[in-house]
Amino acid sequence: MAGLVWHEFLSSDPEREVLWAQRMAGRSPVPMSIVGLVDLLAPDLEERLDKYTQCSNVTGVREHLGWDEDNPKRRFAKRPDLLTNSRWLKGLSLLARYRFKCSLEVFSPQLPNLLTAVRLNPNIGFTIVLMGWPARTDDESEFRRWRQTLADISKCENVRVSISGIECVFGMSWSFEQVQPWVQTVLELFGPQRVMFGSHHPICGLSRSFPAPYRAYESMSATLSSAEQDAVFRLNAAEWFFSSLPALSEQHAPISR
Repeated sequence: MAGLVWHEFLSSDPEREVLWAQRMAGRSPVPMSIVGLVDLLAPDLEERLDKYTQCSNVTGVREHLGWDEDNPKRRFAKRPDLLTNSRWLKGLSLLARYRFKCSLEVFSPQLPNLLTAVRLNPNIGFTIVLMGWPARTDDESEFRRWRQTLADISKCENVRVSISGIECVFGMSWSFEQVQPWVQTVLELFGPQRVMFGSHHPICGLSRSFPAPYRAYESMSATLSSAEQDAVFRLNAAEWFFSSLPALSEQHAPISR
């Protein structure tokens, strides 16, 4: 299976971006799955979701919920309380009517509220990106809190975790030794069948070269079997993001193990 998962990057015009990506997907010989930006609090949410449904390669939606109470430069959401807001939660529940997976980006202190939202919506497939974005990677107590909440989330079978954007979490000069304990914890909690490695391309190129994260991931997953490695690098993403593509040919169909 060779394919590309297109996750949007804080687009100022998400609808236009999705339409552009759909045109590219229609011309590409490589299967492409598109994840479009949504605002689950927007009054025209259903209208946008209906438009995304008309794009055959859109298989997921995403919202940036990250909110740092101490640093205004690290606030990607329009307000801090979305995960507990009744209107936002109602918008989230609408996704059960559609075929879309839901990718949510939060900082680790928000994970307990994310857990509640996930439990309320067992019929929606959730992707937690950036490993739940640890707020501090040099604090042992933060590591323990992050791990405990992820352990609770891992009990929800409708959740997958994406490991990518290493430079966002650990800084531009991240090291293998710094990242490995966090990645190993995710693999232990969710198992190799529910974890997906991602490139974060082209942003990762601002930190290291494009292959650098993958070389690190290969080292971090060296204890996995060859089948498990194939799953975290390829098959899990294929099954999660490509299985609902109506035009997916038998030649490119994801393999489930």
